[in-house]
Amino acid sequence: MSDYLDDYELNNLDFYRKNHGLQLYYNWCGEIWWQEKLDLPKEKLFSIIGMNATKVFIKSHPEYGEAGYRINRELGLFCDPVTQEILHFWNSPKANQAVPVVHIANRIVQGSVKPRKYVIPKGTGFITSVIEVPLEYPHPLAGDSKYLDYCPGEKFKGVEYFTSNICRPDACNVPPAQWARDCPWMPWMKLGYGHPAKLRFETTISRVNSFEELNPKLVKLVREKVPIYEFTPTESDEQNMTSIQYFKKHFESYLKGDVFPIEETS
Repeated sequence: MSDYLDDYELNNLDFYRKNHGLQLYYNWCGEIWWQEKLDLPKEKLFSIIGMNATKVFIKSHPEYGEAGYRINRELGLFCDPVTQEILHFWNSPKANQAVPVVHIANRIVQGSVKPRKYVIPKGTGFITSVIEVPLEYPHPLAGDSKYLDYCPGEKFKGVEYFTSNICRPDACNVPPAQWARDCPWMPWMKLGYGHPAKLRFETTISRVNSFEELNPKLVKLVREKVPIYEFTPTESDEQNMTSIQYFKKHFESYLKGDVFPIEETS
């Protein structure tokens, strides 16, 4: 065991250089809580299992010289919080009926990061970074009467929290990364315009060495129904997909009661 007698400096782009162009996989899982009304306590609503198939790249950048680029395919499946079985229908308390569960299926999510240096102080194996990202924009379903039962309001307001640990190469007992999100209810829950319910996602994230090491339920579903999610393209000119945009794109399938995610083979 090292005593870490000196400070240790590293650059966030080191990861992008080391893994440039490689196919990477991340497993994530956790719980989703909801507060149905402001005067009610939070209750566990769903469990969730998810994966990211990811590629990262180092590319030249006009301002920074170099920047890191990341492209993902992302799946998240809502599960029963007790049995852990994948849910395909949910009894909406407002709709008085079982509605299809529209799982997270973001076929492209990509972005970039600028260079940043970190210093891990002597005597410490890692430091923890928490990034808080406020979200506020016009809700994509607002203003169209056909989405009235599926839209919580004129604006989407939420916050995402990314917790990661920057480590020395020989660091031990490093906690897993975490992703959390506070946001309105999902459109497929059909709670009616302006319903005050809020969701809280809490997940942990771990990198695995191969696709087969992801949650077996995800591996089975991908290979049977959405095989494109096993591999990430090296580039894409598609716009980033979000859960709300996915719901909007497949709204007719939702109304027909189809089982999600919708098949994607190309």
